[in-house]
Amino acid sequence: MHKTYEIQKVSSFQVYNASAGSGKTFTLVKEYLKILLSSNDIFLFQKILAITFTNKAAGEMKERILSNLQTFAHKEENDLIFIILNETNLDKETIQIRSKKIVEAILQNYAGFSITTIDSFTHKIIKNFAFDLGLSLNFDVEMDAISLLNEAVDVLISKIGSEVNITKLLINFSLDKIDDDKSWDISRELNDIAKILLNESDAKHISLLASKEFNDFNDLKNKLSKYKIELLQEIKNKGKKALEVIENVDLQVKDFYKGTFPKFLKDLSEFNYSFDFKKRSETIDKAVKNHTFYTKTAKPEIKNSIENILPELVSLFESSKEVYGQLILCELTLKSLIPLAVVNNINTELNDIKERNNIRLNAEFNQLIANHIKNQPSPFIYERIGQRFMHYFIDEMQDTSALQWKNLIPLIDNALAQENSNLMLVGDGKQAIYRWRGGKAEQFINLGSNDENSENPFQIAKNSKTLATNFRSFSEIINFNNNFFQHASKFLQKKSYQKLFMEGNQQLENSRKGGSVSISFLEKQKDKEAETNKYPK
Repeated sequence: MHKTYEIQKVSSFQVYNASAGSGKTFTLVKEYLKILLSSNDIFLFQKILAITFTNKAAGEMKERILSNLQTFAHKEENDLIFIILNETNLDKETIQIRSKKIVEAILQNYAGFSITTIDSFTHKIIKNFAFDLGLSLNFDVEMDAISLLNEAVDVLISKIGSEVNITKLLINFSLDKIDDDKSWDISRELNDIAKILLNESDAKHISLLASKEFNDFNDLKNKLSKYKIELLQEIKNKGKKALEVIENVDLQVKDFYKGTFPKFLKDLSEFNYSFDFKKRSETIDKAVKNHTFYTKTAKPEIKNSIENILPELVSLFESSKEVYGQLILCELTLKSLIPLAVVNNINTELNDIKERNNIRLNAEFNQLIANHIKNQPSPFIYERIGQRFMHYFIDEMQDTSALQWKNLIPLIDNALAQENSNLMLVGDGKQAIYRWRGGKAEQFINLGSNDENSENPFQIAKNSKTLATNFRSFSEIINFNNNFFQHASKFLQKKSYQKLFMEGNQQLENSRKGGSVSISFLEKQKDKEAETNKYPK
């Protein structure tokens, strides 16, 4: 008779920093199989949720798991079985018998083999909560969001000439583009800015404007334009008042160190947009810090006069900086109002198209869950989707959006509060590519850090590991990448990214020696033109 092992253990939370070629999928499959094979329950796979980012990745993980189980079931050996034997208390006979039973159970209950994309899992939740969310029970999912956005833009443009407010809005938008030296043809520009509706971080703010109409934006524009005039006058008044303070004590420009402060105040009193306030104010900030308002050889009476009025001058200068900051904010808001009003109208047309055709964008599901299901108890959500997961594997964590992670936390937290549950996150902050749709690399960087202040939304301690060896590349490529990106990290402003590129590019070599790296440089267009003009035909 073969031995059986069933060990009850505490829950675990593992985070793997996995650079390219470091065996990420191998590690996922290994940990998945360790959980399956360490239990007598051959249907345990139904309690494991593995989330990847693409259908291809999900298919590859399923294939690897089934392939290895079949290998084990036929008493064949590979590298993985020896690792599992080493990391568990299982023996070969137990692995062989359990593998055979588990393969049969998976094939007979394939729908319960939950290795899927995060979008598919989100869709499953939405389908089961459609009634609660006020959605039609038979709505269709539109994956091609760009085509739907383009259709909404076309509908909006078609209203030019027939709807007065829309016509005014788009004309103003076109004029703004001309002022920015861009084409008056706004169709392409509209299609570009409409993509903001697909970014989860931005879409939730756009939704707050749903009740606003053209007149609301127009009224705000008029108020801000009036406020801008007031700010401009206030800046000038600060400068004039400061000059009066200087004149009242009979001081001259030459009495100040290089005349810097009075010259700044004079330009402030005549403020216009050719005046580089930011650069000039930095010079005054430096003078305030070093107290360089007069020369060391200045007469005592000059020094005393300047010292007496200095507190008032510095106060006026500091308050002018605050007013200037408000002016810049006002201008940025004014510049953004028309595009914001346009995006709001595109969103209105988009919602009309969705309602008429009974469709929903895959991109909006995470926000729907966050708004309506986040307050539901986890057991209730499990009951509705028909499965209770105890083990979670999340791949490509660096591209998981803030909303997706926020929606998963209650489910995972409920599982980890019980014994014998697991969470495994795998990712690489350097490979983040989905910021445009709400992906947040900083989220994974923080989760993967071992610092005391790093993020951990769960009650159990996390264990962060780094897969250090690159099994895919040759030694020359590995060494080049390590050196190049460690050097490039010095030019990154964010400390977290600097650390990521320094530590994440210290990959160890494998047995594959050799390889080569070739670098080609592209000429700047201006350099090409200069070379062409140098030798005219």
